[in-house]
Amino acid sequence: MARRIIDLSQPLGGESQLHPFFPTVQIQRHITHSDAPPGRPSFAAEMIITSNHAATHVDAFSHYDPSEDAPLIADMPLDTFCGDAIAIDVREYPKAHEVTPDEIEKALADGGLDLRPGDILLFCTDHYNCTAGTPAFLDGFSGVAPESVAWMKEHGVKIFGVETISPDIVYENDDYKTHAACAEHRITHYENLNNLKEVVNRRFDFFGFPLKLVPAAGSPIRAVGILDD
Repeated sequence: MARRIIDLSQPLGGESQLHPFFPTVQIQRHITHSDAPPGRPSFAAEMIITSNHAATHVDAFSHYDPSEDAPLIADMPLDTFCGDAIAIDVREYPKAHEVTPDEIEKALADGGLDLRPGDILLFCTDHYNCTAGTPAFLDGFSGVAPESVAWMKEHGVKIFGVETISPDIVYENDDYKTHAACAEHRITHYENLNNLKEVVNRRFDFFGFPLKLVPAAGSPIRAVGILDD
């Protein structure tokens, strides 16, 4: 059986659109091959200046939980960031809508999916492909309701992910109730995933490991899905 690797990441660079909290990404020349004298070994390297919450990334509990014992990203178990995954189709929901537990259950049923304890649950909106480079990327997406975080925890989801800058409707209010629910229920999430339409209504292997940044409350990732075709 063939295995297909699917890139589930958004590009990280100067054109990345970020939550207003964060500064523009900069990738600057450090050295280039033309810096070396003729006949000498030459190298190319860059300096990268970025928030650890730019483009496709994962939040550590310490990002939104002020408790002294809230883990930093390097302290979180690696098995949190890989495993069996399913992607549900929530593309039907409009701007400012928050996906509820009943709507998660409907998407699971419509997609013929069974949610199992330990699964990674991803919400397909196709947001990046539809809005990248436009204002709607930052203020035109649906979110995940706080009560859906409690529902996911009750059903054994170990981590979830969205294709938007936040599971909260950040442009509508400044409450961050879904992030607060993540702190309460000890379940974290990925933001700014991409191409979930390629795995929607499928069960697949997901890998989205953070860098071992010390100390840090989150990390960029290269997210991939592996499908058995």
